[in-house]
Amino acid sequence: MCGRIVQTKTSDYVALFDVDQDDTANFTPTWNLKPTQSALVVADGDKDGIRRLTPARWSLVPTWSTELRLTFPTFNARIETAGQKPTFRASMKRRRCVFPIDGYYEWQTVGKTKTPYFVHAGSETTPLALAGLYSWWRDPSAHASHDAPTTGGRGGSAASAAPDSAADASREPGAHGDGWVLTATVLTQPAAPELDWLHDRMPVVLDPHVSGRGLLDAWLDPNVDGSDLAHDVEAASAAAAESIVWHQVSPLRGDGPELIAPI
Repeated sequence: MCGRIVQTKTSDYVALFDVDQDDTANFTPTWNLKPTQSALVVADGDKDGIRRLTPARWSLVPTWSTELRLTFPTFNARIETAGQKPTFRASMKRRRCVFPIDGYYEWQTVGKTKTPYFVHAGSETTPLALAGLYSWWRDPSAHASHDAPTTGGRGGSAASAAPDSAADASREPGAHGDGWVLTATVLTQPAAPELDWLHDRMPVVLDPHVSGRGLLDAWLDPNVDGSDLAHDVEAASAAAAESIVWHQVSPLRGDGPELIAPI
């Protein structure tokens, strides 16, 4: 799984992923980013085709939900089943993103002992790209005082919306406001042999240096059905794991570069 990430190198993210619009002016670099906090994602616009680096709430909430906080965790989703689950189905189809990260933390559990490790690409300037899904959620109380967005966002009651409706998909990833919240999840898969000693699952890694730029671009393309890409993406992630490195770190407390220092 993946429940804690590091995001500090926004300029590297912009360069590696050919970002057209950088919406990170108000983002504070963090070495200890947790679910429900604001994380950076890269996503392609549905109508304008602009690739944006933009903040999103890390825990996907489907547009049809009446509550921002769900009764079950959604910061991760299994790539094997995301296309069938009501919570993730519409996003898997055409609302996909990547989380550009410096690395992530994973805990090895032996008995009652949990030991944290920092997992990364092996270079201080090479980010990892974790495959993700995104969705727009709008506070129902905002509907009474605002018209539906001209970009195609949903009007009326979120509770009455069909789970697979794509009405909000045409709202561009950077178009925050009017009660709309961009939310996202990290996809996971069975751990590759290099990492299964640490945890039985790992985030889906899209490394353009391993799989090529084409697969990354296809993953971000809203006109491509993500279920058609799932097999290739999972295989590319397993291949990318061969070059991933890790080291043990101290228990995570606070925030700062000292958290990723090896011990």
